[in-house]
Amino acid sequence: MKKSILSLIIFSVCLLLLPNTIGSARGIQANPVVMPVADETSFTFVQLREEELRMFGPFATETLLFGLPANWKLLEGAQLELNMTVAIQNSTTQAEAGSIYGGTLTVTINGIPVAVLPLNQSGAVTQVISIPLDVLRPLREDGRVELAFLLSSSQACLIDQKMDVVIHSSSRFTIPHEIVQPDTNLANFPRPLYQDSIFVDSARIVIPDQPTAAELQAAVTVAAGLQARSGNSMLIDVVSSSGLTPDNSADSHLIMVGNAGSLPALYQLLLPLGVNEGQFASAGESGVLQMISSPWSPDRVVLVVSGNNDQATIKAAQALSTGVIRPNNVSNLALIDDVNDRVYINESSVDQTLGGLGYESATFEGRGENTETYQFYIPTGQTVTAEAYFEVSISNSMLLNYSRSGLFIVLNDKPIGSIRLSDDTANKPNNRVRIAVPPSAVRPGLNFLDVTAVLEPLEECADPNQAGLFVTLWSDSRLYLPLGPAPVNTIDVPDLGGYPIPFVQVPELSQIAFVLQRDNFDSWRYAIQLAADLGATSDGVIFTPTVFYADDVPEAARSIYNLLVIGFPSKMKFMNEINDRLPAPFPADSDTAQESELQVVYQIDPQMPAGYLELLPSPWNPENLIITVLGNSPLGVSWAADALLDESARPKLIGNFAVVTDEQVISIDTRLFANENDPASLPAAVIPSDVIATDVASTPTGTRTSASALLPIALVVTVFLIFVVIGIALYTNRKSKLTPNKK
Repeated sequence: MKKSILSLIIFSVCLLLLPNTIGSARGIQANPVVMPVADETSFTFVQLREEELRMFGPFATETLLFGLPANWKLLEGAQLELNMTVAIQNSTTQAEAGSIYGGTLTVTINGIPVAVLPLNQSGAVTQVISIPLDVLRPLREDGRVELAFLLSSSQACLIDQKMDVVIHSSSRFTIPHEIVQPDTNLANFPRPLYQDSIFVDSARIVIPDQPTAAELQAAVTVAAGLQARSGNSMLIDVVSSSGLTPDNSADSHLIMVGNAGSLPALYQLLLPLGVNEGQFASAGESGVLQMISSPWSPDRVVLVVSGNNDQATIKAAQALSTGVIRPNNVSNLALIDDVNDRVYINESSVDQTLGGLGYESATFEGRGENTETYQFYIPTGQTVTAEAYFEVSISNSMLLNYSRSGLFIVLNDKPIGSIRLSDDTANKPNNRVRIAVPPSAVRPGLNFLDVTAVLEPLEECADPNQAGLFVTLWSDSRLYLPLGPAPVNTIDVPDLGGYPIPFVQVPELSQIAFVLQRDNFDSWRYAIQLAADLGATSDGVIFTPTVFYADDVPEAARSIYNLLVIGFPSKMKFMNEINDRLPAPFPADSDTAQESELQVVYQIDPQMPAGYLELLPSPWNPENLIITVLGNSPLGVSWAADALLDESARPKLIGNFAVVTDEQVISIDTRLFANENDPASLPAAVIPSDVIATDVASTPTGTRTSASALLPIALVVTVFLIFVVIGIALYTNRKSKLTPNKK
């Protein structure tokens, strides 16, 4: 019994002392991006983002795709060095095994064989293959090179033999080349800025020294569109016009965003439509897009997103964000008269065939796995009902091993169904199978439907190139997608960890407004970075975010948008209007938040950098949210922005208030301590189980009582109860000793 009492005491004390401080390590750095150098003749499979390739006999195939930079002119002398480990196991003696022919490894580039390597010994093997220049010219529409390996070990079908081949990621290409000027045809956008090559693509956005809110709006629009069209694969940095140097002008592509009269560097460029006295002479009210070879680096380009006034520049940015640019009388100039920001939707999209979506019948042939991808669009604010389905129309060969072959349906990377093939499906010229489309797998905007066919022959040792293995997916396959409302509500975002919802609920970002500090480059830079991340996540058809300066937020706009507020609190007039509603308000003329709601309130030097993330419903429209990205220094603001950008650390942002200092995040939900008689002040969702909360009664005046104020009372009560329990235990134990035992 004494042990039980002691355990109870220890457990009680541990509960009282348990902290809710959360630390996080974030990979995104606040420092300016260091642009990579992309001119290496030799590169390994690691740079192709490939790990080891492992193939098992008797037959196996592996394929990898990679792109070469657009500014490379290939020269003779290309080579592929393969570093492999080969394992051949058989029932013969060791002496006999050395003479056994194990099989071959065929290497093809763009479908053309470049080597057939014999595999007749176990162990480490290095092979150097010469590559003819002609075979490196890509045949695919996406411009990528296709490298394929085909393992053929028919010997394993005649004797008891096993074959295992590993191609190591240290294998490398050597491709001699010379640098040429990239193509500046705007019809090829996002090339050459984004080339999907072996190197990471990079671009530096140049903004005016004193940009208008509209010019910043154009910059965030460009960033969102560029990352959406590149699959979030680019490095994007920001620099002011006066911050351009010979070094940072030459190490990456430049995107100059701003009005013609706001960018002095435009006068240094030989543009198809030049600037004269701060105007494009013949542009009028049109937006202007131009792309030329960079005068600072012959293998880079300069893209100009501009106009004679704010509205013209915004039109140019929005046109660029679509990813489709129609040139004017020369290939590197486009003029935009108007932009319709509405998204065009086919009214018959509820029920249509793949053919109606523009896709032809697809035939999957040969041994192995093949995938076809189809796209469809769901309007914002709607989702499919439970009656939605994908009706697959197929026919197939009878030469398949049905136990190892089939079709698999994946929607937005979520498996939703599979189809088993059989002689019954082979004997019918057309089979129709319905796969239910779960509403939870559908998302607003563009959706991706993958149909994967896995085909295996009846005989394991059949030639992988044999004809007769096929499945045909007919173009009359139907997508039935009845739609219903999908309301957006702030309940979807119970805490900061729910970001980027609701900011990406509308793919075009048309319900987002950035509220930025005037005369603060860091505030602008982080807004552009956040916009790039949101654009890559939402993948809208066009992007139309809004930007306001904090001293000029229109009254009519406040109830329309979800707001991202970035900067120093004391320097933004808008913060005075929401300060009293913040989870942790700021004292007058101070950039350091009141941290009285934290579990432990420390004495902090106000000169120490700190970042603050706060979430609150909009006082002008409770259906909208406001997230503030604030700091008491430029470093503090960068820490707060990085905490939102780092997806791996985002789940640690529990609650509606977080203090970010370097690698540490301390977060709390101040709504736990709100007046329990006011339902509107309570959390919108269940608090995660890893946050330990204490119910706090309201004071008679209805004001909030902080956890730190109640801690001494709780300690006194707990100690008193512990002594009571110990006293009762001792009394009971003494009484049991004095009482004689009875039979």
